[in-house]
Amino acid sequence: MESRPWDNGTRVLHATLAVTVLAEMSAGVIVSRATRPQWVFVHSILGIATLLVIVVNWMWSWARRDLGVIFPWNRAGLRQVGHEILGAFQGKLPGSGDVVGLSSFMHGIGLLAVSGMAVTGLLIYLVIPGGYGLFANTAAYGLLTSLGTLHLWLSYMVWVYVAGHVFFAGLQQFLGNNMLRHFTLIRH
Repeated sequence: MESRPWDNGTRVLHATLAVTVLAEMSAGVIVSRATRPQWVFVHSILGIATLLVIVVNWMWSWARRDLGVIFPWNRAGLRQVGHEILGAFQGKLPGSGDVVGLSSFMHGIGLLAVSGMAVTGLLIYLVIPGGYGLFANTAAYGLLTSLGTLHLWLSYMVWVYVAGHVFFAGLQQFLGNNMLRHFTLIRH
């Protein structure tokens, strides 16, 4: 199992992304229950903040040349991910941190999922009729419905991703791979 902790900037961005996504998703649950209209505003503001954090994450990953780590979609990278999946079934913990492997691959999948939510949420914000959308008109109802459905399905995927992410990080910690070291800003 190869592990190399992320740098402090990546750790801060990961934590910021986790907090904003969880806050946004929680507000989304409240909005979906149609309780109070002010939650739509809260959800919109949190969505814009989350979108900004996601954009910064993409820029950070690009600037650090980490896109190949979190998206190892070449033969060698996919072979490493497959090797770690098979190893997990044999009781071997996969590596973590700033290395090509299953952990980084899953972080990339998570970044894609929350990016999809952010883009569909922004588009909904722009076309929402009768409200504050920039392109608000009654002809946008069809587009709004399609975007809303896609946004909802992506939210289910992100909830499953978040639950799995926390579960597997906890499992790694329990099995002896000190995952908590990835959350501190002090180098070990």
